Amino acid sequence: MTPAWKGLDTSRPPHFIGYDQAERMVAALMDRAAAWRPDAVVAIVRGGLIPGTMAAAMLALPLAMVGWDRATGAVTWYGARPRGRLLVVDDCCATGATMRAVLADLAAAGSATLSLTIVHDPETTGLVPDLSHPMTEYFRLPWERGEATPAARAHRTGGAPANRAHEAPFVGLDLDGVFLPDIARAEYGADLAAALERRQELAPFAALPDFALDRAVVITGRPDSDEAPTRAWLARHGHGGLALQMRPAGTPADLGSVARYKAAAATRWGCTHFVESEPEQAIRIAALAPHLVVSWWSPAEARHWIVGAAVRR
Repeated sequence: MTPAWKGLDTSRPPHFIGYDQAERMVAALMDRAAAWRPDAVVAIVRGGLIPGTMAAAMLALPLAMVGWDRATGAVTWYGARPRGRLLVVDDCCATGATMRAVLADLAAAGSATLSLTIVHDPETTGLVPDLSHPMTEYFRLPWERGEATPAARAHRTGGAPANRAHEAPFVGLDLDGVFLPDIARAEYGADLAAALERRQELAPFAALPDFALDRAVVITGRPDSDEAPTRAWLARHGHGGLALQMRPAGTPADLGSVARYKAAAATRWGCTHFVESEPEQAIRIAALAPHLVVSWWSPAEARHWIVGAAVRR
């Protein structure tokens, strides 16, 4: 029986392999690849294009491209089929089905092959590449951010393979500071009720970040005890169809704790992007959840800046 796809577990962030780390992992395999003396690199479309390009550049070899249609089993070459000894590259082997199909096609044509992936999961794959890094933890690569959206997870719950149709961006959005002005509680002293009442009277900003109503969720640091008026405000201003995630009442409300809550909530929802209005929170979320494309939104300029960060321990 095929094990359940590890991406269905949203209780913790995936191990994110960024572009820099991916290049280092490919580079670590190049001495053995070079010793095999390939004549060309074959990149499997789509995931293998980036590591294949990296490998071809490192080895100063020509690059060919091949694709495999999971539904029909057809192997398609984009351009001329290469000859000689071929280094076949994909990004990963989760089940090994794609790599196995391409290697079989090349073997039928009489080509000698050496297989390479950035990473493989020895607990799930039916084919261990010749050159690869094993990883049993659920991993995600930058070009696979959409593989765990709500639609993608629903599609794969029954064991179906990945399908690009379900991987469109899914955006998490801060509320105060993105949809409407963020009123500092300090302005009202201890009168929180007055602050909440005033906030309900505010109009939304004229310009909002781009998002699709059915592919977005509002993830706010407001406590869930404030859910009813928050939903009423969203509905009153044309956003009643948006999913809403609110911080559990009684949990810490300091900046660091709210950033951790937002990062975890966005991961559970399967967000690919997160839009935050508070710059330090944006930095913290980016460090906690590098699998998200995090941006800091400026309502005054109606634009955002992509944020990258790493934790120094």
